[in-house]
Order: sequence, then structure tokens, then C-alpha cells
Amino acid sequence: MNDQTDATFVYLKHPVTGEICIYPGGFGQKHLDSAVKYEAKPTDIFVCSCAKCGTTWLQNIVWLIIHEGEKICGAMMDSIPMLEFSGNEVTNKIDDSKYPRIVKTHYKYDWVPKHPTAKYLYITRNPKDAMVSFYYHCKGFEGYQCPDLDFNKMFDRYVKSDIEFWGYFDHVADWYGRRHEENMLFLLYEDLKVDPKGEILKIAKFLGNKYYESLMKDNGKLLQAIIEKSSFSSMKVVSAEIISTKRPENLPFIRKGEVGDWKNHMSSEQSKIMEDLIKEKGDPSGWSSLWDNHENRAYEVSKSIDDISSAAGQAKSTMSQFVQKS
Repeated sequence: MNDQTDATFVYLKHPVTGEICIYPGGFGQKHLDSAVKYEAKPTDIFVCSCAKCGTTWLQNIVWLIIHEGEKICGAMMDSIPMLEFSGNEVTNKIDDSKYPRIVKTHYKYDWVPKHPTAKYLYITRNPKDAMVSFYYHCKGFEGYQCPDLDFNKMFDRYVKSDIEFWGYFDHVADWYGRRHEENMLFLLYEDLKVDPKGEILKIAKFLGNKYYESLMKDNGKLLQAIIEKSSFSSMKVVSAEIISTKRPENLPFIRKGEVGDWKNHMSSEQSKIMEDLIKEKGDPSGWSSLWDNHENRAYEVSKSIDDISSAAGQAKSTMSQFVQKS
């Protein structure tokens, strides 16, 4: 019997190179064998990431831009296949005669099919928040067979990269090193949270000037619609429609979407382990400093709130003294 406090993964082998790739429990060699046969098409758009770094959010934004604000109907994987699970046959069947095919993948850079005119968007997120989100992700899907998943066990797996698709740290370093390639756009989850308008315009421009111009017409009417339809509150409402795999009601696929939720879960020791890993893996290529601005902004907001609270307290004290004297 499986240990229901630990997630179940399977270790599969590339049919040509023999390299090992970790998949979630419930999948098998046939899924990998099919996926690696897919060949990128000239108009393909690949949405790439580690798990729980904003992939579904970015998929939805790209879809809305390409389809002029029309939302996905039915299950998302029927419209945007996940290469690792859907495989070559299903992905090839997606009609790209009118709109470009969008393909989701958590594969590392070397495993993603390449074409010089295809587009590659990569989104990442502070690994502390990504790890917490991944914990709830696994806990809610039957395939991982861990309804009683232990947070500490998942943390240990995460920092050792003993999770699906090679884990987080080398994955991000690899893609970050390719960020200057002409057909690649590197994005941060936190930037999208802070400035959705600016980031959506950046994505549209990367996909093609015609999309950018379309968003700017009629005083940005379409842009505003996409901002609203891709907001967290909207995504949370439609997630039941676009995510076909059932989950417990208390563990929705789209859970909080907050920046800094890791503080409610990790011990100070675990936070330090993460910080050391970010420095070790991120310093050589520079990605370790990606969240410095966001942490400074969070500090400034917190300080402003403290200042307001302090000022309010002083005002209340002054008023109290005035009343007593009166």
C-alpha cells in the first residue's frame, strides 16, 4: 500500500537518449514516448514553466489575446494540450488553420520541440510560493495518491528536485539562460500580479504586432476585457469548467494566487534552505535576484501600512487627550 503522506511519481526513460524524466503517478512510458515525437510547427506557441508557476494563468491570457477575447469553451486540455500528457497524436489534431496552436509544457528547454519561427513563453515564480502551491496541487489530485500529504516530505522532495519534470532550480536556470533568444519571452508571475496591463501588452507584442494593435483599438476595449477575464477572481470562477480533473472542494485547482503565502507554511529553517538553494543555483546566471524588487516593494507596502497605523494611533491618542481636557 502506498504511503498516503508522500506523493507518488514514476521514473520514465527517453526512448532515444535514455535520460530519466519524472512523471506524476498514473502516467506511463507510452505518454513520454508519444510526447517526444511531436515536431514544432512554424506558428506554434509554447507556454512553458515549472509546475505551479502561473502556467494556467498564462495559457488563458495567450488564448484570450489570440482569440480576441473569446474564452476557452470546455476543458482547457481539449483546446491547449499539455504535451507530456496529451502526446504527439492529440497535439497534432489541434486545428491551427485559423489560430496558432498553443501547447503547454513543463519539459526542460532541451526537451521542448524547437522551430525558428515558433514562439516560446516561459513563466516562473518565487520557488517558495511555487513549492507551497505544488504541495496543494499534489494533495488534491488522485494520481499522486497522497490525500494526507505531509508538507515536510514534499519540501524535502522539492529542494532535492525529486518531483515531476526535473524540479524547479535547474529548470529555471536553463530557461533563464535562453531569455535573450528572439522567439522567447521570459516572464515573472509576480510582475503579472503587480502590473497585469503592462505584462499583457508585453505578451501581445511578443506574439505579433497585430495582436498588440488589436488590444489598443477603441481605447483599449479588448485589453480591458482580457484583464478582467484573466483576473484571479475570474479564473477561480471558470476553473471548474476548464480543469477537467475533479478535485476536493476544499482543494481547488486555483487556490489563492497570493505572493508570499509561503510565510504561512515554511519554518525559518526551510526558508533558509530555499534561500541557500536560490543563491547556489541562481547566482551563476543571475536569476537569484529576480524577486528583489518585489520583496522591496512588499517591504515598502508593509512599512506604509505600519506608518498609517502609527499615525492613526497617535491621532486617536491626541483626540483622547483633547476629550479628557474638555
